[in-house]
Amino acid sequence: MTSPMHTTRRAFTWMLGAALVGGASACGLSGTGGRSVTFRMGLRTARAPGEASPSEFTTDTGWRVRLSSARMVLGPIYIFENASPLEPTALKRLGSWLLPTAHAHDGHFFSGGTVLGEWDREVVFDLLEDAGEVRELGRSPGIAGLARSFSLLLQPPSQALGAEGAVMQGRSMVLEGTATREAAQVPFRIALDFPPPVELQRVDFVPIAVELDEGGRFVVEVQPHRWFEGAHFDRVTVPPEGGTVELTADTQVYRALTLNVRRFTAFAGTWESA
Repeated sequence: MTSPMHTTRRAFTWMLGAALVGGASACGLSGTGGRSVTFRMGLRTARAPGEASPSEFTTDTGWRVRLSSARMVLGPIYIFENASPLEPTALKRLGSWLLPTAHAHDGHFFSGGTVLGEWDREVVFDLLEDAGEVRELGRSPGIAGLARSFSLLLQPPSQALGAEGAVMQGRSMVLEGTATREAAQVPFRIALDFPPPVELQRVDFVPIAVELDEGGRFVVEVQPHRWFEGAHFDRVTVPPEGGTVELTADTQVYRALTLNVRRFTAFAGTWESA
């Protein structure tokens, strides 16, 4: 029997789908909620402040990172009515620093309230392919109204992706690039895995404030410049003969990325009206 704290992805998706249908029904019956709408869903790679390209940024540890390749498996995506309990406050920022893997909500996913919109599939997203432009995923059912947070899943590619997922070679995320600071240069490759349970795949309650409506577009912004916060490339040993360093789970940079990419700050969301 499946434990409530180890929900499978299929059950998770089913429950949220039921919540969306139920929420729409409840809104229609009460007369006080939003109407049913269809809007578009998209993905975009965000640029770091002051940068011309999403592939280049400077980390808080002083390393200049240039990504040459970056792909990830992302989705499903769910948009909620309730505000994120993870929005930064002084106390929460302190707790996040002390306990970076902790979630500030009560562990019950539906504390997000009514599901106002969803993209119920996964996709392989090439972060660098469209140079900061939106990759449109398709049309999504939803409920008109103010959305205050969204959540998404990171996971290994499933068979449902078919040939699209083959490029990932079973990994959830693959990044390649070079980190430079003064005379030091670290060519790197890092492949991350986010296997079940679903609690370890979720990026929970990213704060937004958007009015969902007919024909508009909700864009999930992937923020790779936030993933490298606290990453110390000076702790990476580059072999004397040079070449790309495979950053594995025993390295500090790998651990930093594994934590950071599941923080709510790793993503953002915007709305574009029709």
